[in-house]
Amino acid sequence: MGKLFGTFGVRGIASEKITPEFALKMGMAFGTVLKREGRERPLVVIGRDTRVSGEMLKDALISGLLSVGCDVIDVGIAPTPAIQWATDHFKADGGAVITASHNPPEYNGIKLLEPNGMGLKKEREVVVEEIFFNEDFHRAKWDEIGDVREEDVVKPYIEAIKNRVDVEAIKKRKPFVVVDPSNGAGSLTLPYLLRELGCKVISVNAHPDGHFPARNPEPNEENLKEFKEIVKALGADFGVAQDGDADRAVFIDENGRFIQGDKTFALVADAVLREKGGGLLVTTVATSNLLDDIARKNNARVMRTKVGDLIVARALIEHGGTIGGEENGGVIFPDFVLGRDGAMTTAKIAEIFARSGKRFSELIDELPTYYQFKTKRKVEGDRKAAVARAGELAREKRYRTDTTDGTKILFSDGWVLVRASGTEPIIRVFSEAKDEEKAKEYLELGLNLLEKAIGS
Repeated sequence: MGKLFGTFGVRGIASEKITPEFALKMGMAFGTVLKREGRERPLVVIGRDTRVSGEMLKDALISGLLSVGCDVIDVGIAPTPAIQWATDHFKADGGAVITASHNPPEYNGIKLLEPNGMGLKKEREVVVEEIFFNEDFHRAKWDEIGDVREEDVVKPYIEAIKNRVDVEAIKKRKPFVVVDPSNGAGSLTLPYLLRELGCKVISVNAHPDGHFPARNPEPNEENLKEFKEIVKALGADFGVAQDGDADRAVFIDENGRFIQGDKTFALVADAVLREKGGGLLVTTVATSNLLDDIARKNNARVMRTKVGDLIVARALIEHGGTIGGEENGGVIFPDFVLGRDGAMTTAKIAEIFARSGKRFSELIDELPTYYQFKTKRKVEGDRKAAVARAGELAREKRYRTDTTDGTKILFSDGWVLVRASGTEPIIRVFSEAKDEEKAKEYLELGLNLLEKAIGS
């Protein structure tokens, strides 16, 4: 049997791998699982990002669900976290998001959701795959075919976020924020949310357009070069950029400086842990030790997982976590949405900024200093085997290693991580240390071990 699901959902080139036929079968398979679990008339929430193939795939997925006897709530174009929130809000039996997140416009994908909005559990993914490949679908009788209705989720989602932050404090300071939703689903939420919070807002690339004409939807420093200059030139307090489905938020300070996701995650985690009186912070092995400092400051514990927001979300639920996140601008508020939430993150940052009375750059510069370097190598063949061999070579040299996800070599003042990508033919190498030269040295060590592993 083939395998459909990756770390979270399935994605590929639209009309090549992710076809209408594929989406139809996915809807039938998921609906069949819900029916066989004993739900007489399952309810499923469906939404999508702005990609040009989204409507085609959404309609096909809905047809599959209706054909097995599921009812559907179609929320249209909305951020992934809004659709996750809506799945729980409408007390649905499951959900589905048509999105390829930060990938280029030719990609699309499908993420299936649990009733609480979290990504589908692994054991249920296996059942969906079995039904999908065996085409063992339930067939509803003509008078048992499901119904579909449309619901607005954007406005209630915005209201739910506003109820979780200090709106009066934000209105009092009235931050000047520049927003770049990359023509994605965040175009319908983030500028409006910030305006309702009392911010002065200027938006760029904020008309929904699934061709992503302005920039690649991945909100990394390379793709945000122009945006950094805009934020600085306009004299904004800070800027915020999102990916295609708006589950991430990446920030630019008033000087036009790109802020690593670890640092904004640290700001949010510090505030949340302080409010909650400690707790458990869940993050990945690729995230900065800065989060350990934040946890110690707030008498909290840290749990590190494999890379992937769904993996972090599952750990938050299983272990009663307080806050979770990754190094890429994704923060998870488990008592609100069980997935990365760019809009909620931005609202919390606006609150932190407003209450502090400081400049955004000051908030960042007050955090403990760590230096990070990131690179990647294109590697054909068995990438996981190469990473494992790099780990063996490291242990031969008596280095202390962590194999939670790839090979992470631990030092008293930093680390280097060698990890195979789950979606691309590359191996990533990340390093960190309190000293910049040490961080460079650790990166070179990781690269050297990888080269030896590939050659051996």
